[in-house]
Amino acid sequence: MFSISVKRDSDIRQNDEGFRCQNDIRQNDDCLRQNDDIYNETRCKMKKTILLMVALLSLSVCAFSQQYVSPQSNADYIHNFLTEAQSCKTGAVTDNFGYIVVTGNNRFAYAGAPQDLVDYLSDYSGDIWDVCVTERGSWFVLGSTRLWGERCPQAMINEINSYVNQGDVVTCATFNDYGDWIVITDKHWSASNQSLSKLMKDTQNKYGFIRSASMTNTNAIIVAENGVRSLDTVPSQLDDYLTNNQTFDIWFIKFTDKGSYLITDGDEKAAWFLLH
Repeated sequence: MFSISVKRDSDIRQNDEGFRCQNDIRQNDDCLRQNDDIYNETRCKMKKTILLMVALLSLSVCAFSQQYVSPQSNADYIHNFLTEAQSCKTGAVTDNFGYIVVTGNNRFAYAGAPQDLVDYLSDYSGDIWDVCVTERGSWFVLGSTRLWGERCPQAMINEINSYVNQGDVVTCATFNDYGDWIVITDKHWSASNQSLSKLMKDTQNKYGFIRSASMTNTNAIIVAENGVRSLDTVPSQLDDYLTNNQTFDIWFIKFTDKGSYLITDGDEKAAWFLLH
């Protein structure tokens, strides 16, 4: 299922009606033949005009195709939304429960995402700070006025409540289907096990202030102020982007074990690779 939502002071729903291009070129040749010289000259001019029109039409179709593809999958739909919106501050990508992306003005789009998450975001009136979705459809949303999730590890919820009660601002909460989790605030961070804690410490010592984290069922990535570290080898597509194609300061990296990723600066800039 594909959909787009817009979040403002009141609930507004917007349908994506897509794009249609239609080009009808009709031309009638009603040249009057007064003599052979005038006739040949007129036909020559018409041929040049037709060739120019065809060339311009071809260029227009090529430029359009680079930006928009006919939606055949969840990935195509989200690609088209992001291309049109030119903004993405955060989101979630999975191999089994689709994608959800949030723009800088809290407009969000989803394809294949858990329905209870979609319903929650549609009714939520605050700013959406971050979203986490697991491969089994569990989720957690960080918002400006509320923190809420479904089917989350209780230990993670307890840690979040503890931080909130002591005055911290929770900036990231990520978890997987096996009970592993990481919570990050403006002052502290914590993790569910020693291997994740070591990864966090090593990242902080080498790259400074920790901005965010993202987890799959087999891996984790930590984003710090001056660099990125992972628990295990990341998919080749993501590794290639981080090594050779990074073009902006990264705040969030969302990824899957099969290779899809969404990378943002936490504001508007984004890069993505979506498999299906």
